[in-house]
Amino acid sequence: MITKFNSDVHEKLGYYVYRLVDPRNGQTFYVGKGKGNRVFDHANADNVDCFYKDNPDFERNYDNEDPAKIKKILEIKRIGLNVIHMIQRWGMSEKAAFDVEAAFIDFFGLEHLTNKQKGHDNERRMRWADDLNKELSATPFEDYPQCGHKFILIKITDDTINKNGGIENNGIYKAVRASWKQINPNRANKYPYVLAVRYGLVVGVYQINKNGWKKTEDGKRAYFDGEEAPVEIQRIFLDHKIPDTYKVRGNRNPAMYCDKYKKQKSTDN
Repeated sequence: MITKFNSDVHEKLGYYVYRLVDPRNGQTFYVGKGKGNRVFDHANADNVDCFYKDNPDFERNYDNEDPAKIKKILEIKRIGLNVIHMIQRWGMSEKAAFDVEAAFIDFFGLEHLTNKQKGHDNERRMRWADDLNKELSATPFEDYPQCGHKFILIKITDDTINKNGGIENNGIYKAVRASWKQINPNRANKYPYVLAVRYGLVVGVYQINKNGWKKTEDGKRAYFDGEEAPVEIQRIFLDHKIPDTYKVRGNRNPAMYCDKYKKQKSTDN
C-alpha cells in the first residue's frame, strides 16, 4: 500500500476529492479535497504519532485538526492495519473539488463522519425540493420601504433546529435564542428584533423582551427571552431573503447587528 504518489503523478491528478476508509468495516470516516499527497497526510505515521505523544489530551486542546479523525486513525494503526485511501474524483479545478467534497459530505452525513465542517458553500447543500423552491423564489426584504427597524440577524442551521425539537416544536426560536459568544447584551438590548436566518432566508422574527438579552452563568455567552414579533413586523421580513447589503464575504460569524441598511460589525470583539 503506497504512502505517497509518484512525483510525476501530481500534475496529472490536479485537485481531487478523497475518502478515508476504515479497513475494519469498510466505512468512510472522512471526506476531503486536496492535491499532491494531501490524501496521505492524515495517516502519516510520524505526524500522527508525534502529535499524540506531544499532546496526550489533544481532544481538549487541539483545534487545528479533527480530533475524532486522528483518534480513528490511531485506533486503526494500533492494531496493525492501514487506512484505505480512495480517490473519489480527480483532475478538477479547486472550485469543482470544493463542490464535490461538499456533496459527498452531504451524502454520507456529517454525523457519520469525523469531519468537523459540512464543506464549502454550505448554503447550496442538500435540501428538500419544496424548501429550495421557496428559497430561490423569495425576494429580499429591502424591497420594502417600511423595514427601517433595528434588528439582529442570527444564522441558524438545520442541525441546531433539529436538536431543539424541530420546526414543529418551536425549534427555530429555541435555536436562535441559544447562547452566543458574539453578542454583548448591553448593545443587543438596544435592538428590538431578532431575525432567525436559515440558508439566507428569514424563517423567524422575534421581539425581544425588555432587557431580554442576558449573560449565561459563566459570563461567556448571551441568550435572549422574547416572543414572536407582531404580525405587521413579521410581514416585512418573514420568508424573504437577506439583502446583499448584509452579506459580508468571508464572514463566518453567525450574528450581525443591522441598522437601517447600514452594515454593522458582526461581533462585539
